[in-house]
Amino acid sequence: MQPSATLERRLPEGGKPFAFPRQNRLLDGNEFKQVFAQARRVGNAHWTLLAWKHHEPKSRLGLAIAKRFVRRAHERNRLKRIARETFRHISSQLQGIDFVVMSGKAALTSDNATLHAQLNKLFAQFSSPINDHRT
Repeated sequence: MQPSATLERRLPEGGKPFAFPRQNRLLDGNEFKQVFAQARRVGNAHWTLLAWKHHEPKSRLGLAIAKRFVRRAHERNRLKRIARETFRHISSQLQGIDFVVMSGKAALTSDNATLHAQLNKLFAQFSSPINDHRT
């Protein structure tokens, strides 16, 4: 049986449309320390976002979803998926900034659409090319 044409997904040339490769991630403790030490902090009841402007062209994302506050693994994983997806969609507008995303207390009881919207509001504070975001 031949697969249906409607189920077939076409990707743009060059691979995945919203990939999250290693060069877009904060990977080790020193990179996280750099952001925590020199970051500008913004937040709401759902998320806290730390941002540090640097001179490289790519933006990177680190996740610090604490087991202490979000006890269940499936809840932490849901928050991480939402943060990564939101970052992937807006990362082209956020050049030269490292981010660390942390969850707030309201994130556990909120639906996915609310979490996306609240995180987008925080990222939007850094997407304006007019402002210099150095601290």
